[in-house]
Amino acid sequence: MATTAANNWKLGLFVVLGVLLMLAALFWLGARRFQRTSFPAVSYFDESVQGLDVGSPVKFRGVTVGNVADITIAPDHRHVQVTSDIYLDAIQRLGLGDRAPRAGEEFMNPLLRMQLVSAGITGVRFLQTDFFHPGRYPEPTLPFQAPWNYIPSVPSTLKSVGDTAMEVVNRLPDIETRISETLATMNAALGSFDRFVTDLRSDDGSFDRLLVQLRTTATGVGSEIAAARLPETTASIRSAAGTVATAASSFGEMREDLEASLAALRETLDSVRTVADSLERDPSALLRGPRPDGPPEATK
Repeated sequence: MATTAANNWKLGLFVVLGVLLMLAALFWLGARRFQRTSFPAVSYFDESVQGLDVGSPVKFRGVTVGNVADITIAPDHRHVQVTSDIYLDAIQRLGLGDRAPRAGEEFMNPLLRMQLVSAGITGVRFLQTDFFHPGRYPEPTLPFQAPWNYIPSVPSTLKSVGDTAMEVVNRLPDIETRISETLATMNAALGSFDRFVTDLRSDDGSFDRLLVQLRTTATGVGSEIAAARLPETTASIRSAAGTVATAASSFGEMREDLEASLAALRETLDSVRTVADSLERDPSALLRGPRPDGPPEATK
């Protein structure tokens, strides 16, 4: 009986000592945490900080360097002022500073920015600090004087996406107007093309008559040269050239479609003009006939 009571007493004493040791360890760890040397940093956010609470961590690229100490409204009643306690030992360990900054000197790195970040899909937020390019993320302009321990902020990813979506929505009427103008221009161009095709296929046959006239003129020029009637040939050549020039000016709108045919015709007329010029300079060539090695050369 006495042995059982002694064992129970020893067991109870062991349990009590274990609980006391555990409480002492927790108190020591908590006291060490609260005794960490820190300095305040202030940031202003032009967006909702829903999900950010006092005690939320402040991280630098995922490494905890402090926690949120206070959340309130800025003097302009629009921005949200967030004060963070930055641990000095964490800053020293990461190489971001060797001592706590003082008023009147540069506070942290000027490229350092504070950003709201969501932790997963739970809606809980924390503060993320990192270096941002000053050209893409310049220091925001505040309507009040910022304190000396101010760290500029950048919009959160959610706010950036929302701003972009709103900008697209606001520009939709302008985009719709431009699309309508483009479609109207395309319809006008298609109408002009349809009228052009209709004119080519019209019953009056003006285009076909032009081609027949050009072919007839070329045939007549060849016949005149073959008959060696020099005066008539020269007049026919000039008439053909005038006809071609008139036709080219009258059908300027069909230049692209007739370009290949007119180019070939111009080459033929140039050759004919060369032969006519040679005959004018040396009419005896008609009696001698062409030389065996080629056409007669012009007499200098």
